Amino acid sequence: MEDERVVASSAGDPRLLSSTPHAPTTPHNNRLMNLPPPPGHPLATYVVQVPKDQIYRVPPPENAGIVERHREAAKNKGKKSKRKCSRYLICIAIVLLVIGVLVSGALAAVYFIFTPKAPNFTVSKLHVKQQKQGSPPTYDVTLKAKNPNEKMGIHCKYDEDGATLTFWTKNLGFGNFPGLEQKPGDDSSIFAIKIHALKTKAVPPNVQKSISDKKTKRQISLKLKFESPLVFNIWFLKLWKKDMTVNCAFRVTTMAQGTKILSQNCKTKLS
Repeated sequence: MEDERVVASSAGDPRLLSSTPHAPTTPHNNRLMNLPPPPGHPLATYVVQVPKDQIYRVPPPENAGIVERHREAAKNKGKKSKRKCSRYLICIAIVLLVIGVLVSGALAAVYFIFTPKAPNFTVSKLHVKQQKQGSPPTYDVTLKAKNPNEKMGIHCKYDEDGATLTFWTKNLGFGNFPGLEQKPGDDSSIFAIKIHALKTKAVPPNVQKSISDKKTKRQISLKLKFESPLVFNIWFLKLWKKDMTVNCAFRVTTMAQGTKILSQNCKTKLS
């Protein structure tokens, strides 16, 4: 076994001596390294260099426990964050569910309290215009509307070619529904639907006779049908929207001048 020797130069500069590779460290060596300097020599600094490939370091066993604790802490932190996210999502879902239930309950309560009803219509007048016999006439049908809802207004939207007039099974023409807006309980709204005859079809003989014969009154039964989107509202809130279909069957004394409504029956259907 060789001892490691370190000698200082007379000038005070350290002299490096490499130790034998893989030389084990013994208490004897430690005693040699810790010997005080020889008498008469100044205290100097000694540097011992060992090649890197000869340095072997084995981590102590407790380091494995530290690493394992760090891993467990990271796993627990991830689990806690996932649990927090799931709790937040559950809370949000519960809040949205409660809001939906409250809104649905409020709408149901309003629906049953106000109970929206369809407007009522009656035919009040018919006026026929024809340039000459055989030419396509124009039928002006005047109606009166009543809103039976005491707390809700209604708005019937304009519908192009949404009205038709028929005589038995013969279609006399099409017209535009002009639209209608009523306040709660309004029963004085009057509007007219103008029906234009089809140019490609001749006027039915019975209708033509009733228009042309000014001496003999010929009674005619007609049917008017019109459709429109209907909206129920309270103040500025539009609560319900439905499709309205109105069928009016009426009978007139004549289709010439001085016609009068003998009977009429209008039915309103909401869908």
